[in-house]
Amino acid sequence: MDQDRLSPRTATLALLLVLVLPTAPLAEEKTNPLRFYAQDNGSYLQATLGVDYAYFSQHNAWYGVDETRFGTKIDSWSESLIRPGLEGTYFLPSSQSVYGRIDVVQANTFGGVDAGFTNAELGDVSWLGIDKAYLGWRSGRLFGSLGDDFLDLSFGRQVYATGTSFLFGSEGGAGFRRAAYYLGGRKSADWAAIARMKSGPWSGDLFGFENNSVFPRNTSAGGATLGYTFAPEANIGGSVAAIESDVNSRDGMQVVDLRGSVQPFALSGGPAALRPFKLEGEFVHEDRDETMDSGFGWYLAASYQWSEVAWKPELTYRYASFDEDYDTLFYSAVDWGSWFQGEITGEYDLFNTNLDSHMLRLKVQPVEPLSLNVFYYRFTLHDPQFFGVESDDYVDEWNLIADWTVTPHLTLSLVGALAIPDDGAEEYFGDDENWTAGMVMATVRY
Repeated sequence: MDQDRLSPRTATLALLLVLVLPTAPLAEEKTNPLRFYAQDNGSYLQATLGVDYAYFSQHNAWYGVDETRFGTKIDSWSESLIRPGLEGTYFLPSSQSVYGRIDVVQANTFGGVDAGFTNAELGDVSWLGIDKAYLGWRSGRLFGSLGDDFLDLSFGRQVYATGTSFLFGSEGGAGFRRAAYYLGGRKSADWAAIARMKSGPWSGDLFGFENNSVFPRNTSAGGATLGYTFAPEANIGGSVAAIESDVNSRDGMQVVDLRGSVQPFALSGGPAALRPFKLEGEFVHEDRDETMDSGFGWYLAASYQWSEVAWKPELTYRYASFDEDYDTLFYSAVDWGSWFQGEITGEYDLFNTNLDSHMLRLKVQPVEPLSLNVFYYRFTLHDPQFFGVESDDYVDEWNLIADWTVTPHLTLSLVGALAIPDDGAEEYFGDDENWTAGMVMATVRY
């Protein structure tokens, strides 16, 4: 072993330590401290930097059959990302502006095999590549009464996302030779052209992109998104898309997505105690040609936050259903639990296909920098025979997650998870051990 060479773990931890040592009161910072060019009209150019490190520990992975069924013992491993970049905006005399960004990702998986087995035959993996690289133009006051920046055109390696990323949220792929399966360093499409429009309560997109898969089977999509905000407490939106793909089940697919959210008592001026109550949902229909069945996926959620109570508790119940023909396409995460449902089941086992789930979430904030989440999931199989089992009862999972915002640039997260197999999982895997998992993660953003 070359003693003069830093391991990915040592290099990442050293960089984290350097980045988070404050040289001034970080809470007072109004702009990125890496900004090195600025004009009075708002034009700027700045460096950007993201660093992620996560350590994972698993016990009885895959309900005790990891080694016998997959040939590899899952114990612990680490992942890291280092993402330096450059971004800027230049305002033209006419109030129009051009903007752009580029960043490079150094991704690593080391110290063991991840629970998705993506590096089982590769060992420690390092990958270096470009994620984001795009240019854009905003219209400023060019269109007068339609509002500032009515039109926003962009092209390049970027992410196209809608709503809660239930359908579109990450068009790249990670793991395997790209490393960092969980942290997901490669998220942008290979190319994406997006025309965004917004005027008053209306917003809309025209989009086209080709994803950047880890595997040699790419998919392109083109379509439109439309949204309307009735009030801060109510909105509705939807997307339509046509899919072309090297994957037969995707090629020629037509997708319709409808979504919305409302706080009914706040919207109607109801009792103050009921105004935080919120309903939201989304429905996706994937139409294939007559030789293949269509896919359906949807969810409904209800939440309530006691904002005037100590710790500001927020309780959410969500039911989600995905039939056995549903294709997750390019879903992603905007928060814990969406849309990777469960830090065990949703990360490694069931990927929102042939799945019905009940989720109960309690979020509290004991002090301003610290938030705690407790999740309970009840997973059942939409069609157990599709998995070759008799029972649709699959897994009960518990997650405990703590997020501590140490500084405006550093967040530490601690995750514990327990998955308890039910009859369907026991029949499918042939064992009944409880699967436990833990993770410690540090995230730095500039």
